[in-house]
Amino acid sequence: ADDKFFNYALASKIGVAVPRTVILPHKINPPGTTDRSMRNLIYPLDWDAIFGYVGFPAFLKPYSGGGWKSVYHVHNRDEFFAAYDDSGDLLMTLQEGIEFKEYFRCYVVGQRAVHIMQYDPRRPHAYRYVLDGPPVDPHLLARVHDDCLTLCRALGYDLNTVEFAVRDGVPYAIDFLNPAPDADLVSVGPANFEWIVTEVAKFAIEKALSNENPAREMRWASFLRG
Repeated sequence: ADDKFFNYALASKIGVAVPRTVILPHKINPPGTTDRSMRNLIYPLDWDAIFGYVGFPAFLKPYSGGGWKSVYHVHNRDEFFAAYDDSGDLLMTLQEGIEFKEYFRCYVVGQRAVHIMQYDPRRPHAYRYVLDGPPVDPHLLARVHDDCLTLCRALGYDLNTVEFAVRDGVPYAIDFLNPAPDADLVSVGPANFEWIVTEVAKFAIEKALSNENPAREMRWASFLRG
């Protein structure tokens, strides 16, 4: 039942910084629905209030999915409406664009092992894992590490990647709905590949040898109760 917008809402409840984000109605009603299906929504939308809250530049992207499919980087109202008109029956979110100084992509295994990788989504795909990056403030790395665990424990994910864009020293969680993350040798590089294979193998062996019962419930309820 979880999706990217749910995850952002959960993160904001548990103290992890996320960009300002709104969910938008479909441009075109999805199959099997009519305007009456969405009668809980208030029309017309106050676009000025939405743009004032999120700001530009921003990203218009589906509430779920991956691989940068149907993601638009918009810089003004005209670009937004051109992209929104093109979104069809997809359910979209509009999210504040974080102008980042540092960016991290993190593997998390077993809700306890974290591997922080410097990453730059602006580079060509084959060069996004940064091997020659500058030193990073250890306090920033500690917060990224702790935020990774907070998110994955709240969501109940035993395998995930969490991405952070850092602005003014604050890591904003951008993407953390990746329970089947990219772990291809060519894509992530030998060192990152060795880490993820080793940690997943250790975790799988530990589970196979343990007597614990699988979780009967996802972990959201305890967090939402406060």
